[in-house]
Amino acid sequence: LQDLLANPKCSLLVAREPEDRTGLRITLHGDAVLVSDKDQAAVRSAYLAKHPSAFWVDFGDFSFMRIEPKVVRFVSGVATAFLGSGEFSKEEYQGAKVDPIAQFAKPVTSHMNKDHEEDTKAIVHHTTSIPVESALMLDLDSLGFNVKATLQGNTFKIRVPFPRRAQDRKDVKTLIVEMLQAAKSVSN
Repeated sequence: LQDLLANPKCSLLVAREPEDRTGLRITLHGDAVLVSDKDQAAVRSAYLAKHPSAFWVDFGDFSFMRIEPKVVRFVSGVATAFLGSGEFSKEEYQGAKVDPIAQFAKPVTSHMNKDHEEDTKAIVHHTTSIPVESALMLDLDSLGFNVKATLQGNTFKIRVPFPRRAQDRKDVKTLIVEMLQAAKSVSN
């Protein structure tokens, strides 16, 4: 706390799977500031909901802080930066909205992996020209999906874009079916 009060410059690295070096990493750079008195109760409640045994929140030397963002940098992962990297300004970060399709990622990818792995392989091959030996959907959003693929004993991640932005869950199914039909029409 004392160090941040003396020099508030800080960063926070966020990764969905920290051990996966090829996964997306986001670093939030900014200044650490004390949470305002009016927000203390809400922040404390949210913190305790995640950490119910955190008895230290009531210690006199404990304080809640937040990062006032200056810039947000992202990279698709170590040795995969060519798949995407860049940065967002504070205004872009604060104006960002949750992708409406992301909430359906788990059930859709689970279904595809359980029942349609061959179809996913066909779509990946048709879209990227890479004749993968296996293809498991990792996640998806309104612009496409990420796949964990293997080829000649090598495992890698690849991004498969949708032909257009998906509007809702039904549209995701429509797009995947269209992509599969396109893949099958070429292979026949």
